[in-house]
Amino acid sequence: ARHSIAHPSLRPPPVMPKPRPITVVRNFGGKRLAENAVPTSCVDWSKWECDPSPKFAGRKPTRGFAWGAAFPWHFDKEEKAFVVQGGATLIPDDTAAHGGAVIIGPRDMVTFPRGWKGQWQVDEKIVKYYAFFDGKGLRVDEASDDDEEDG
Repeated sequence: ARHSIAHPSLRPPPVMPKPRPITVVRNFGGKRLAENAVPTSCVDWSKWECDPSPKFAGRKPTRGFAWGAAFPWHFDKEEKAFVVQGGATLIPDDTAAHGGAVIIGPRDMVTFPRGWKGQWQVDEKIVKYYAFFDGKGLRVDEASDDDEEDG
């Protein structure tokens, strides 16, 4: 019996997943939103803060707080967040999958894609309100298991 092996040029190219960068809508809420205010669509979201002061370096992040100027992070669900104050630079581990570094700051509505891994560099104390969403754009509980692949 003969075995036929397809010539390498006849094989289909590998399917590369489409890049899923962090997306940012700047000045969310426009002029109607007062300084340091939270949009009504985000008021029931969870609050998270990070203080980059050197005195907090080395502490592990928790659900509501993180400490230190830099730490690794992995988003295992899609997260949307509204930044109330402060700022950070997010540097992906894999730029082919997640694009380049992104700077976020006050009044930014940020979408962190599921699967994003990288480094947070917190420039000044940041306060954000956040919620998680499934592949269909529906809000999910923070503790829920999201095994469903989104495509």
